Amino acid sequence: MNDAHQLYVRYLGISVRSQLQYRASFVMLTLGHLLVTATEFAGMVILFDRFGQLDDWRLEEVALFYGLINIAFALADAASRGFDVIGNQIKSGDFDRILLRPRSTALQIAGQELTLRRIGRLT
Repeated sequence: MNDAHQLYVRYLGISVRSQLQYRASFVMLTLGHLLVTATEFAGMVILFDRFGQLDDWRLEEVALFYGLINIAFALADAASRGFDVIGNQIKSGDFDRILLRPRSTALQIAGQELTLRRIGRLT
């Protein structure tokens, strides 16, 4: 593993440790995301129960797509959350600190935060 990968893993480790400092908050956020995803899926099941199939789509096919899309979104959102807050960093002037460091700017932004609460959506 090269230097950039080691640094990215280290950033993610720091983020995980900081989020697990408040375990109750982590558990509640994870359960919240799980409940929202389960409610969305239940709504879809109810629609298919009422109408049988929508056009040529059956519940199993739509459920597969729903699951794949949720997994992809949860992984992408968890691993690259730093890009969502870059606008706020630029406005507040904190982005200058990232530019001064001798590492890749994209690497630092990507490794800034790993949102563990998305585990509920992934589950």
